Amino acid sequence: MARTRLLGGVLPIVVSCWALTLFEVGDHVVRVNIAYFMAISGVCIVVFLMHLRIAAYQVAIIVYVPLVGRLLLTGDTALMTMGVNLAVASAMLLTIVYVQSRHFREAVYSKAALQKASEHNQTLANLDSLTGLPNRRLFFSNLDDEIAFAQKNSRRLAVGILDLDGFKAVNDLHGHNIGDQLLMQVAERLNGILGSHVLVSRLGGDEFALLIKSRNSNSELLLTGENICTALREPFFVENVRISISGSIGYAVYPDVARTPHELYECADYALYQNKRANRGYPGLFAKEQAHELEARSMIEQAIRAADLEKELTVHFQPIIDIRSHRVAALEALARWESPMVGTVSPAVFIPIAERSGKVGEITLILLKKALAVASDWPGDVNLSFNLSAHDVSSVERVAKLAAVVMHSRVDPRRIDFEITETAAMGNVAQTRAAVAALKTLGCGISLDDFGTGFSSLTQLHAFPLTTIKIDRSFVSDLDKKPASYKIVKSLLALSRDMGVECIVEGVETAEELAVVTGLGGRYVQGYYWSPPVPASELGAFLSVRKADAPAGDVLKSETIKPRALVS
Repeated sequence: MARTRLLGGVLPIVVSCWALTLFEVGDHVVRVNIAYFMAISGVCIVVFLMHLRIAAYQVAIIVYVPLVGRLLLTGDTALMTMGVNLAVASAMLLTIVYVQSRHFREAVYSKAALQKASEHNQTLANLDSLTGLPNRRLFFSNLDDEIAFAQKNSRRLAVGILDLDGFKAVNDLHGHNIGDQLLMQVAERLNGILGSHVLVSRLGGDEFALLIKSRNSNSELLLTGENICTALREPFFVENVRISISGSIGYAVYPDVARTPHELYECADYALYQNKRANRGYPGLFAKEQAHELEARSMIEQAIRAADLEKELTVHFQPIIDIRSHRVAALEALARWESPMVGTVSPAVFIPIAERSGKVGEITLILLKKALAVASDWPGDVNLSFNLSAHDVSSVERVAKLAAVVMHSRVDPRRIDFEITETAAMGNVAQTRAAVAALKTLGCGISLDDFGTGFSSLTQLHAFPLTTIKIDRSFVSDLDKKPASYKIVKSLLALSRDMGVECIVEGVETAEELAVVTGLGGRYVQGYYWSPPVPASELGAFLSVRKADAPAGDVLKSETIKPRALVS
């Protein structure tokens, strides 16, 4: 544009001088031809330069002003008329240039503004609005590009999934505003300790992703993860509030364990899931040995989504015995799933997968309806114990659905004990308390399952309106041989008495364990010593002798109940 403007000044001067020189020495016909040539050439050039207004004006002024002036000074009527006509035409032409160039300028500005808005929208679409980090969309886009580059150049690439431990409790206790500010500080801390070879993204909630492009060995990856976890354990200060959290990381490496972006992410996510269960607060690496576990989990998840749950789910029951009267005080409902796609699946396997896939709520309602249908035929002094997941007590709507199923059954709500695990109870304390209170209002009992295995405080537990606690089987195994287990069970039994709640001892499998529990003052026990979980059709023996003073062995040897060794 600068060169065009320069030429728009120099060349018209040269041509105009040349034309005027010829004009002076030519006759009338030559002068007319020169004027016509200059007028037409000037018009063409000005039209061509219309969108560069300054250059167009330069050409018009340099060509037309001298020419018109010279024509008007000739005294020749024809040439003077041509000069006036040329002056009027050039004025109109310059007016057209001004209007058109203004429209062009506005169009350029509009396009620039539109492009800027588009770039801004693209930025919003690819960046997390809270932390400014790349979001899930940009993370997967970058992951696609990096894997393509790594594949082409035989490079190593690692993906890490970071999840904050304790973030939900911060939101519950301090509110979402503090939680948002905490996430911003976490993002700043991550960027501060990681180099440019690591792309940090926020996937959503309290989950972050690390895309590590350097050729780090597995030990170096774990060391980097350890540094991150150590940094996150340092306290955060948000609005003068001291907050302590931690982080767990799952790593997966290309091409060691996966070759596509989706597979690599799934492996890292599975490594995180396993790490949060076994080594919370530290980094973990997906191993090749876990590949079949991930594949099996994927198959089970697909089977759950395609299953006819009403048909495939069944309920087994395990008795809870009052050892003072040798009667069945309650029966715990336990899920069983027989899938035509993957066969028999343990609830310890499919329930966590159902929680992650969002199907656990539907499963709970189906199992509760089936358990209540069976329990409606039991004697009035035999209760039903039913397990709830963290998902089931996570919202008012889900609790309302549970209450509706209970109210539409033929079982007195006072005969129903809902069990929640200690970990589930501490997930969202405020909502869990509200859910427990709502179920308690119906008349249902509330049991705390796996007591002693979580990370809750006794102060928080005391705030829940519990009716029963269940001592986890890990404390009961070889109770007669382990002094530490003996002291723990003794303390928990004493604690339950002090709290004014009943206590059920799970996992009693031998006569020696039962004798210790009895000696410690325990009343309710559950375990394979009495019976494994059995179908509803095999409960007749227990219910017929529930008031008899029969020892466990006699019940187990009855024709209706199978021996423990024969039950999977």
